[in-house]
Amino acid sequence: MVTEVPDSLTRHGLRETATLVVILAFVMNLLSRGIGETFAVFLLPIESEMGWSRTTLAGIYAIYMGAHGLAAVVIGWFVDRVGPRVVYTIGLLAYGLAFLLAQFGTEPWHFYLTTGVMAGIAMTAIGMTTATVLITRWYHGPRARQLSPAIGIAYSGMGAGVILWIPITNALIEMLGWRETYRTLGIILCVLAVIVYVLPWSKLQLTPLPMSRFGSVLGGSKDGHLRAALKTKMFWLLFVIMFITAVAMYLVGPQMVAYLVSVGFDSTVASLAFSINGFLTVFGIAGTGWLARYFGMKRVATISYAMSITAVILLACLTVLPVMALLALAILPLGLSQGARGPIVSVQASQAFSGQGLGAIYGAITMGVGLGGMSGAWLSGVFYDVTGGYVLSYSVSVVCALAGVGLFWMMREVPDR
Repeated sequence: MVTEVPDSLTRHGLRETATLVVILAFVMNLLSRGIGETFAVFLLPIESEMGWSRTTLAGIYAIYMGAHGLAAVVIGWFVDRVGPRVVYTIGLLAYGLAFLLAQFGTEPWHFYLTTGVMAGIAMTAIGMTTATVLITRWYHGPRARQLSPAIGIAYSGMGAGVILWIPITNALIEMLGWRETYRTLGIILCVLAVIVYVLPWSKLQLTPLPMSRFGSVLGGSKDGHLRAALKTKMFWLLFVIMFITAVAMYLVGPQMVAYLVSVGFDSTVASLAFSINGFLTVFGIAGTGWLARYFGMKRVATISYAMSITAVILLACLTVLPVMALLALAILPLGLSQGARGPIVSVQASQAFSGQGLGAIYGAITMGVGLGGMSGAWLSGVFYDVTGGYVLSYSVSVVCALAGVGLFWMMREVPDR
């Protein structure tokens, strides 16, 4: 849904509103990924009470990521037609309901449905699919060169969410237990849905978009826009990059707390390390937006992959040398590089496929993240149950990251429009 810029907005007002849009996207991403990543601290308490295998538990997160990916196209299509207000509100309510229901879980399928399917769809609704459409419609034309930093800042909300919600959730679990913690988080999300609904959306109305060369292929048809994009090399490179990178990262991330506990660190230190990783992610993701603008996406992406590979190798070394210094050396490059490819892909997609069908196209690209995250999370559980350790997961993660580097160098950069 695209509306004209309100006449009441002056040039200064437009600039202020564009800034508010980025802040809103940052906050929604803080909730989207931050709440979802609390699975890392719920894993061990649920495993302790239920006695389920790691594959079963990893399946919850895998379904969550799969639902996130599969819902992305529909969510993007929905954003194009009804706008972010409705999508954000419904997403928060669905997230809250998922957590409220999860507190009663006693069987694996209860969690597959609630914190898996429902939470995955909700996370997509309040995440970067909606944010990318919203931001792109404010940062084009004279503000096109600010698109990369704007998306980088919005994306960094994911890392900020981990910083905020992981320690809060860990503390709540220790005080209240995991069931009451799910209930508390569910109530918070439902309250936030009401707050988001009453925001001054009349000032946040979307501005008209220029049609890209891809969008004009079928005469500017909204429905044809996605079909035209699916025929391009650019779309499939972006999709596979998102998929293979997600596999690499989710072979490691969801079980990081459990891994650190297994090598000798206590749960508080493990949760703190996970939070610090999220803290560094804020700077890494936001910085990527700026660096890619000046040094090019291929160079910046290559450096970020090199940092991820280094971090995974250092994490694996904790098996034989579980000391704080080595943990710190691993967390630094992991945090600064985790999620760093996301803003680059978002900007390239926004520049290549700008138009009224951007939501559906970006949603289709985002399916790569969901399916890759699902595959990585599930494989990490299978590898653990089969080998009793994490070395295989970390080895495959490194191989996938190397593949991501190659894919980036196959892609042509799309200039600012």
